[in-house]
Amino acid sequence: MTGKVLITGAAGRMGRTLQQHWQGRAVVGLDRIGADLAVDLLQGPDVCASAFAGIETVVHLAADPDPGSPFERGGYGNTLATLTVVAACLRADVRRLIFASSVWADAPAWGLSDRMTWYAASKLAGEALVRAWADQTGNPAVCLRPGYFDPDSGRTDDFNEALQVDVPYLCRHFDDALAWAGPGCAIRYAVGKLG
Repeated sequence: MTGKVLITGAAGRMGRTLQQHWQGRAVVGLDRIGADLAVDLLQGPDVCASAFAGIETVVHLAADPDPGSPFERGGYGNTLATLTVVAACLRADVRRLIFASSVWADAPAWGLSDRMTWYAASKLAGEALVRAWADQTGNPAVCLRPGYFDPDSGRTDDFNEALQVDVPYLCRHFDDALAWAGPGCAIRYAVGKLG
């Protein structure tokens, strides 16, 4: 990674983890509050245009992370934030896009739910938008589908253990996504632990 990286959702668990992991690199954090840049992605691409200027890679983490969130936050809000990011990437000629999807994008395969949730729908819609961005621009994109990530939770039940992602494993997957040169859009899972 040689160019500048913008992390949306930088004040969240994954965002804070990646900013610490990538210390010493040219990384800018964007979130509603608690980041380098205070921007609400729900306000549209015009509001965040200056934040994307000169950025080589966008790591889009910003989302309501609750799989049970209602339509306004899980469906509409998450999808609108991804639409804003894709539009801003197009306008700023961003060269790589990494989207934090979720194992919920394939919920039945993981035994998470037999019904579509607004959260899962927003992740599938986001993957489609990122894939279209990669195909239309010819730039590489990666949709990572991480499992449960909360380094401070201490959960130990068997189900969450199988889907939980630890800090080294999460960082390794994002490092691999930064290095991936395409073509097109790759879908990758990030579940389990190293060690």
